[in-house]
Amino acid sequence: MRTRVLNIFCCVAIFGCTYALSAQGRDEKFFDITVSPSLGFRILGKHTVPISYKGTKLEFKDSLNKADRPGQTVNFGIQYTTKRNAFKAFSIGLSYTDFTFRRVANDLKIGYEIHPKVGIIAGVIQAGFLEVHYDFHYRYIELPLMWHKSAEGYGNFRDFDLWYSYGIAPALLINDKTNIKLVGFTLNGSNNFQVKDSLISGMPFNMVAQVGFRSQYHMYKKLYGLVQPRLRVPLLPSSKGAQQVWTPQFSLDIGLVFVLGKEKSR
Repeated sequence: MRTRVLNIFCCVAIFGCTYALSAQGRDEKFFDITVSPSLGFRILGKHTVPISYKGTKLEFKDSLNKADRPGQTVNFGIQYTTKRNAFKAFSIGLSYTDFTFRRVANDLKIGYEIHPKVGIIAGVIQAGFLEVHYDFHYRYIELPLMWHKSAEGYGNFRDFDLWYSYGIAPALLINDKTNIKLVGFTLNGSNNFQVKDSLISGMPFNMVAQVGFRSQYHMYKKLYGLVQPRLRVPLLPSSKGAQQVWTPQFSLDIGLVFVLGKEKSR
């Protein structure tokens, strides 16, 4: 299965590279480097009620909805863009992305099991407000393919470009870990743990639809500043365990754009 997924990913990569390279020689070309602060959300699909849970399936779902919060992370990427004229552009890139959300357990008592791989609260050394934060992370290598169209009235400005952007990104899972942070107490002298959670394990391959804006501002000679807000939605569930979740994400790409070759006059 893993080999088949890798073959699909490679085929899409070859197609994207071929498309981009076919434009060489007649298009204006750019190379981007971006850092992307991101906010992730959770949409719950199918879920299995634990045997130890005494309530109904609806009550269990409601308890998850009350416990789950947005997750914060940072993504990184590079991108090659070809711009045929002032109105159309295409880009292909390579990025490290982290889809995440947080689950908070509070009102804890002695005997509460933090996680099977971590242990239970046998006693409280520090008195006060006790919480456990579970940060679920699904880390992927993505190959984003983006199409850009100039926003009406902005495409011909000399020092500023604004584009509508949309695209798709095949994504290959490289890591699915859960970070556990104890708030207000410690266990065996530590308050931070990292585990692999089989109940909500990551999908090995995904496709991510994305839409947003791309804005470039001319800073110095062949150097531009880039700001690109994007809404990113996985088309497949992010997890395939007892809980099936989708993790849409809002990202703000911030970076630099380098003009490759001679820049065309506007």
